[in-house]
Amino acid sequence: MRLKDFGKRFQEEFLGKRKEKTPEEVVKEEVIEPIQDENVEINDEEIIKKIIILLSKASNERRRAIIEELRKAEEISSDILVGSAVQAADSEGISDEVAVDLAKQSSDKTAMGILENAEISDEDRLAIIKTLKDHEKKEDAICRELNMTYGTMKNLEQQSEFVERIKKIIGLSNRTDKINEELYKIVARNLAFMYHKTNGGLDLYPMEQLVPIHEMIRVKMPEKIEEEYADILKEGEANHFDLKEVKERFLDRMIKEIHKKAKDEGQPDSTFMKYIGEIDEEQSKVLIKYIQKYNPDISEKEMTKTLRIAKGEESESIYESKGKKKDNIIEGKDIDIDIIQECINSGLVKTLGEMSEQERKKSLIAINNSLEKRLQKEKHIQMIKNTKIAPKEEIPKVKKAEIKGDMDR
Repeated sequence: MRLKDFGKRFQEEFLGKRKEKTPEEVVKEEVIEPIQDENVEINDEEIIKKIIILLSKASNERRRAIIEELRKAEEISSDILVGSAVQAADSEGISDEVAVDLAKQSSDKTAMGILENAEISDEDRLAIIKTLKDHEKKEDAICRELNMTYGTMKNLEQQSEFVERIKKIIGLSNRTDKINEELYKIVARNLAFMYHKTNGGLDLYPMEQLVPIHEMIRVKMPEKIEEEYADILKEGEANHFDLKEVKERFLDRMIKEIHKKAKDEGQPDSTFMKYIGEIDEEQSKVLIKYIQKYNPDISEKEMTKTLRIAKGEESESIYESKGKKKDNIIEGKDIDIDIIQECINSGLVKTLGEMSEQERKKSLIAINNSLEKRLQKEKHIQMIKNTKIAPKEEIPKVKKAEIKGDMDR
């Protein structure tokens, strides 16, 4: 290539790049100036069309810069931005990313308008909700998503997918009373479909990933399921819902979980009693039945305590988790550093780590007893060494008697 041609090409490319207008210049010329021009009549639809053309032609990075300029412009109202996002979402030739970016970069008010009007995917909707700064607006958006899910439930869905979808929605914010109200409705309707489809079957585990069993009992979930069950029945279909039996199943599930946790932690069942609310005598009998089912050796004193907690007549036992609880085996023991080193070198520490929790506990008790005996023996030996033994009394020397008299003679 000749130097002259090279220079010409370089100049064209360099000047071409320099001639590219900035996002601010583009927005000003293509959108703002036509609005400000008193000699030109332009309505919102035409402005929206200009905005969509600008955004659809731009690269991702440049598009976001253009949206930022549109957002800052006083001449562009929130309604125009919402309208642009809705049209972009409805247009087959334009990516939904245009609508999503408009929502993410705009005010909460604009974003809410886009959520309410634009047809975008569930993932995109959640991505927009995540960016909302106003807590009340975010709460409203989450409740709306849950309510939409509730309204579209027509039959029993695949449980793992259903749970994951709901988790994503409620995971966008801390649960509030308003969010819980919508969540409980969804859980109850899902369980009602399950009860109906399986002729009385209820697998509570999937829904426990959304609402713990003790919370379901506290908010009277069986009664909510009964209401939803009646609602999904077809006209003329018999209602076979057994509320009493369903309540027992919930209670059975809860007591089973409590006993398992208590057993794993080596604590009494009452420590983990989460059943909150008033229970009558009939419910007390049911509670006793299931407590004894999973813990047949429970004492009368512990049973009474558990029932009192269940009725709200007594506070739950104060419990320190294993992570915070001090190890009584080591606390206060004067263990020689050599002993600890011996445990490490012998592989005992590694062996203990590979044991089950129950086996490790038994082994630690045995080791503790052995160490105590060893320490007591060492202390006893040391005590003997440190004891000062009084020296024997000196035996006075007997002087030889001097015999005089006859011998001198």
